[in-house]
Amino acid sequence: MKQLFKRRLVNHLIEMMKYLRLVFNDYFVLALLFMIGGLGYAYSNALKQLHAGTWWAPLVIVGVLLISVQLGRLATFVKDPDYVFLLPKESEMADYLRRGFNYSLILAGLIQVLIWFVMLPFVQVTTKVSGLERLMLLGTMLCLKTTWLNVDFARKYRLKQTWLLRGNRLLWRLIVPVLILGNAIYFSYLVSLLAAVLVALDSLLSRRSWVNRPLDWQTMIADENSRMHTVYQFFNLFTDVPSIAGSVKRRRYLDGLLGQIKLIPKNTYLYLYSHSIARDNEMSGLYVRLMVIGTVFLVFIKGEALPIILCLLFLYLIGFQMIPFYFHFDDNAFVHIYPITNQFQMKSFQRVLFLMLSSVAVVFGIAVIAVNFDNVVTIAGVIIGEALEIWAFIWLYVPRRILRGERNRD
Repeated sequence: MKQLFKRRLVNHLIEMMKYLRLVFNDYFVLALLFMIGGLGYAYSNALKQLHAGTWWAPLVIVGVLLISVQLGRLATFVKDPDYVFLLPKESEMADYLRRGFNYSLILAGLIQVLIWFVMLPFVQVTTKVSGLERLMLLGTMLCLKTTWLNVDFARKYRLKQTWLLRGNRLLWRLIVPVLILGNAIYFSYLVSLLAAVLVALDSLLSRRSWVNRPLDWQTMIADENSRMHTVYQFFNLFTDVPSIAGSVKRRRYLDGLLGQIKLIPKNTYLYLYSHSIARDNEMSGLYVRLMVIGTVFLVFIKGEALPIILCLLFLYLIGFQMIPFYFHFDDNAFVHIYPITNQFQMKSFQRVLFLMLSSVAVVFGIAVIAVNFDNVVTIAGVIIGEALEIWAFIWLYVPRRILRGERNRD
């Protein structure tokens, strides 16, 4: 089982590195540096406006640290066929899962340290804690995350539906962390650290009472598939991921908008593209997620050049992710019997892209105006820059990109 876990871990890391190379290309790294610099500058300016005793600051600290505890799930690397092929080895799976717990704890610990490091200036300015108390806060976060992962470990076994274990995971994900973190921020860091240590030790020591019980294979496989689906969804923001299976959902609230399309031959592809993008969970979700992320960045960033760069960058990312949808119906035999030419297909796709990118441009423009209402240069730059980029992207870049894609497909 030791060799099995190592082999699967290596294969997992190789797969992650393949996607990370696609995500962190030169353009994204450059954009990431701009975003980190802009957010760091905004964070620094915001700290200058704060002071000790700000009433809402402890609530923000508890909220951010509570979210950080939720990040990082137990990685088991189990696969669907394991239910059959590893069932005879079930008695040896405890060692396999223990290695997965240790690996997950290292990654989760690094996340806790990173968020703790980012929050240190805010905590220092608003609560005036000592150096020792800051270390105690980090220890509390690590202990809470250890407990969180161990409860997730216990979830892989067939245990009684007790309130403390599987019957109410909300207790360990929300209630206990809120109480301990709240006590640390409002009352005593030492008491919270001791409580977190005791809870973690009790959780780890209780493992001996259930680690030899039968495994809940269905839950374990479902949890791992859910975890990997979340990872693939992130990568799917930047590149095509074969493991992401599309799903369709009708969105009745868009019927009024989509119903305005006239049912005439030249609008065939306009109807297909608009309805398919709206109902495809992956494509519409990707569109909404990128728009929300871009809007959040713009709300927290103030300046002249940086908001313009971010607007143009996210418009390009959203449009670029939509381009592969042009070929969505190529494998549908019935589409090829329609008495229409590719010229109508291209025009329809460009029209859909224009409406989608224009909507994003309006949202980004509102965010920039709300934050930089006194900076005429930035507002004008965003409006003119977005208009030029949308025109150049849709009517110059997209036809060439699709033509190259058609050649590659042939």
